[in-house]
Amino acid sequence: MFILGFHFPASMGNTVPDEAVVAKLDEAKIDVSGINEIKMLTEYHGQHEELSYSNKDTFMFKALAHYIQTAETDYMIYTNRYQISELSKRLDSDEETMALCKKFDSMAHFKITAA
Repeated sequence: MFILGFHFPASMGNTVPDEAVVAKLDEAKIDVSGINEIKMLTEYHGQHEELSYSNKDTFMFKALAHYIQTAETDYMIYTNRYQISELSKRLDSDEETMALCKKFDSMAHFKITAA
């Protein structure tokens, strides 16, 4: 099983605990000190929207920073967005993050950069 690009043993099946994903993310030691915000450009049915996310104290921010630093493209793959959103819904609680989770649940394309 792969979640956020991290491998988990098949013996865990589809029931990988959130804590195990958070531990893998922490072990990756992603440096977020130089990142003040995550910028995203989304496009859906010809409509463009610019988004900015700056809540550094969340799982969402760490997961997005990890994605930026490890992904081979600056377009977010739907599976990764969905996984980040679902985990963040359970681990974070602020309004800004929940609004971004709702946007991630769409089929829009997201181009992501660190600022």
